[in-house]
Amino acid sequence: MKKLFTFFLFFIIYLTNITIANEIKILFKLENEIITNQDVINEANYLISLNNKLISLDKKKLNQIAINSIIKEKIKYLELIKYFEIEESTKEVDKFVFKELYNRLNVNDLAALKQYFALYGLNINQVKFKIKVELFWNKLIYDKYYSKISINKEELKKKILKDFNKKKQIDEYFLKEILFNLDEGEELNTKFNAIKQTIKKTGFENAANIYSLSDTSKFGGEIGWISKLQLSKKITTEIDRIETGDFTDYIQVGNGYLIIKVDDKRKIKSQIDLDKETNVLAQKETDRQLNQYSTNYFNKLKKNIFIYEL
Repeated sequence: MKKLFTFFLFFIIYLTNITIANEIKILFKLENEIITNQDVINEANYLISLNNKLISLDKKKLNQIAINSIIKEKIKYLELIKYFEIEESTKEVDKFVFKELYNRLNVNDLAALKQYFALYGLNINQVKFKIKVELFWNKLIYDKYYSKISINKEELKKKILKDFNKKKQIDEYFLKEILFNLDEGEELNTKFNAIKQTIKKTGFENAANIYSLSDTSKFGGEIGWISKLQLSKKITTEIDRIETGDFTDYIQVGNGYLIIKVDDKRKIKSQIDLDKETNVLAQKETDRQLNQYSTNYFNKLKKNIFIYEL
């Protein structure tokens, strides 16, 4: 209890130092959108609220992560307002927003949610906006690219049956991920080594915040528990080579690269619903392909937008 109190005391002191800017200054401009120093502070607080381990980073590194994160959000927002009335609040959108936050933060009601974010100097409307940007971005990518998704369910069923093979128990893993790609001029081993060094110095979760392109990045790369049947052979082969607590070498997935950390392992009874497992695996492959389209689409937008540093 004493340790918990000490942590929260330190935490409140830390937040007090980064909650309010002495003077509001415009740092960046993207078309008609601006980013101020207070926006960066709010973004840092938001990211910490989702991944408390970011507190261990020095303020310069945390500041850069926050800047990159909010620039990414602004670029998405500028594209989204061409298609959606994103500022309008609806019950359906709010339902998705709160469901996502309740699950991630393990809270049960709106009052608890508001109280949680208030500890970080954030109000619920600021948080709702951020989740809405991600929801509408995912809808945009889905609308644009779903017709291009290619899934062979019969092949997936064969894979599941082959992996199942009348086993009495099935492996499950608690996983975290870093999904990255190479920018122009980057060399794969150089970037992978840089990520490994960051993991060594600051931890896997913080490295996910810094490098990962996946939506899980804000939550330290956390995927959660997942059955071996729901993973590709390429990924399970790499997972089987490492011990609990370790992470894999980079794994090529489409045009990107994946690093998987195994936080825990367990075995469950081998009850299998072939149709259900096939649908789960198909959804994961759909998500992977959509994520690749999302990354490519975002990179095109970023190349065509001027970011003025003031």
